[in-house]
Formats: sequence, C-alpha cells, structure tokens
Amino acid sequence: MLQHSPIVYSEPFGAYLVFRYDDVRSVFQDYKTFSSALYDGLSTELTFDNQIQGMDPPRHTQLRALAAHAFTPKAVADLEPRIREIADYLIDAMLAGQDIDFVQQFAVPFPVRVIAEMLGVPEEDFDRFKVWSDIIVEISERLLTGQTEELPEHVAAYKEMKQYFQTMIHQRRAEPRNDLISRLAAAEVDGQQLTDLEAINFCLILLVAGNETTTNLITNLIRTFAEHPKQWKLLRQRRDLIPQAVEEVMRYRTPVQLMFRLVTQETEISGTKLKAGDRVVLYLGAANRDPAKFERPDTFDITRPASPHLTFGHGIHFCLGAPLARLETSIALQVLLDQLDAFEIPPAEALEPLTSFNILGLRKLPIAVKG
Repeated sequence: MLQHSPIVYSEPFGAYLVFRYDDVRSVFQDYKTFSSALYDGLSTELTFDNQIQGMDPPRHTQLRALAAHAFTPKAVADLEPRIREIADYLIDAMLAGQDIDFVQQFAVPFPVRVIAEMLGVPEEDFDRFKVWSDIIVEISERLLTGQTEELPEHVAAYKEMKQYFQTMIHQRRAEPRNDLISRLAAAEVDGQQLTDLEAINFCLILLVAGNETTTNLITNLIRTFAEHPKQWKLLRQRRDLIPQAVEEVMRYRTPVQLMFRLVTQETEISGTKLKAGDRVVLYLGAANRDPAKFERPDTFDITRPASPHLTFGHGIHFCLGAPLARLETSIALQVLLDQLDAFEIPPAEALEPLTSFNILGLRKLPIAVKG
C-alpha cells in the first residue's frame, strides 16, 4: 500500500487515506491547506467546536500558548514524584491479587488519576472520568464518519460533563486553588477571560488526551514486551534504553492511528489532486512503519536510534501533553521492570481489541507473572 497506493479514497470515511510518512508530515505542516476545523457547519450540539485541536490560527495559537504553561518541561518534571507514588501504589495493588487484568488494574486508573489530580477533581469522581472519556471518543468517531445523528445517551452524557466542569470553573473563579482548572478559570487571552465554553472544552480535551492515549500506550507497551521477551530481558539489563523503548513502542504500536484534516484549497498529495472541501485521513500507524523512513519497520527493536515517529503529530498541533505521556509511560515501565522478571499474556487471537476504528488498544489484558 505504501509503495503502490500512497493515497486512496475510502468510501466509509468519505475521505482520502494518506499512508506515507513524508506525505503525512507535510499535511501536518501545511495547516493553511489542511485545516483542523472539521466540524464547521455541522448542526449538532456535540461538535466540540471550541476545542483547541479543532481550531486553526490565530485562535489556536492564542489558546495553545495558554495551555502550554501547564506542560512545560519544568511543570511536568515537578509532577514526577507524585506520578511515581501513584504507579507504585497501583502496581503493588495489582500484583497482590490472584487474577491480573493489566488494563483495568493499572493502564486505565494510572493516567486517569494523574490528569484528575492535575485538574483538581475530587477522588470520588475519578471513575466518572474514564466513562466520560470513552463517550467523547465515541462521539468524535461518529462525527468523523459523518454520523451526525445525536444519540440520547451521548447528549445526556455531554450535558453532564459540561455542567460538571462549568460548576467547577465557577467555584475556582470564586475560590482559586493550586490546580489546572483554577488556572483555566483565571486565564486571559488578549485581556479577555476564556469563555465558559472554551474553559469547559479545554477540560474535556485534557480529560481525553490526558488518559486515553496513555492508557493504550501503556497497554500496547506491556503487550509488545510480552511478545518480545528477549527485548524485555535486554531492557532489564540496560535501563538506559528506557527512553528509546518508550519511543519504539509508540512507533511500533501507535495508540492513535488516524488524524483527520479538511482541504481548504486545490492541492495534491503524491500526484492525487484534491479540491476544497475534500477530507483526508492521516494514517499514523502506517506512516510510523514506512520502510522509506524506518529500517526493518515491522521489527520491534528498543536499540533503534532516536525515532522521528509521528505518534504525537507534527507542526502547530503537535501534542501538548507529549512530555506528560512520555513521563508517565517511562515511570510505568521503570516500576514494571522493578517488579516483573518475566510475564506472559494470552495468544493474540484470545485478546479482545477495542472496538474503536482509531484507537489501538485492548479491553482487557490478563498477565501471568513468572519468576
């Protein structure tokens, strides 16, 4: 596909699929021709039209600069001790039981707890976060495939989420605390305070981006090492390879497989002409295994040199939370290396993948600890 059909039209998506690394990177880079404003003109309450990842400059530039303060290297580094405490607690609790489901006992609660604490959400509400996150993904995937009919359960959940965060934003404006919601509630762009809807949608995207990608990245990590025990043994001997191992898992099993863009003017990709109004789907999983960019692309190798993968995107929409995701995954890996000499998982055909067309992960992942 990469060599012979670098771009093809997909009827189910109503869009052109782009596979090659260089093409995907070029589309990310050219935000004027390939817009992120996918939902403009859709008449539905569930369009998330004030979310930063669905904006173009100049508003995107203003809001991204605002959000970036929460994810500076120093801000993320300051979180490390608490993130390690959470990881240690969850791993100890998981290994104390008889039947281990890595997804439900660690990969899900770990990033949910981290982002919830960053936002300033009470612990009793942590479980609601994962439910809401899954619903947002479902809504987004329906909209991206042209299904604009509003399902009652989605509308009800979306209203519940908005009301929850609106209440918290109003509380923080009245009584600020040292948390991310307080900073959003007080934030200004060009002397103007964020609207309630902008602040709410910031919370929603942080909710999803702060846990969905990392949950599946960590799940994919443990699955991949179970399938490559020699690589696990090597990493136990060479802890200095942890950063490379994290990057290689992101390349080899990319958690978010697709990104969507809207064509704004006549252009072409690899000889295929596109017109304004066409949609393109960037296939990150394929780009990250492009043999023109990566030697032995289908081989999982933690000694691979620094990988310029596109897992976090590229250009103005490069994932703000990338430093946090990398830190969480590195800490999870360190804790697992401390605790697990060796482990096994069921064969691939016995695993239950997510039903999402876009998110690569598993619903459950039983683990048998060895040694």
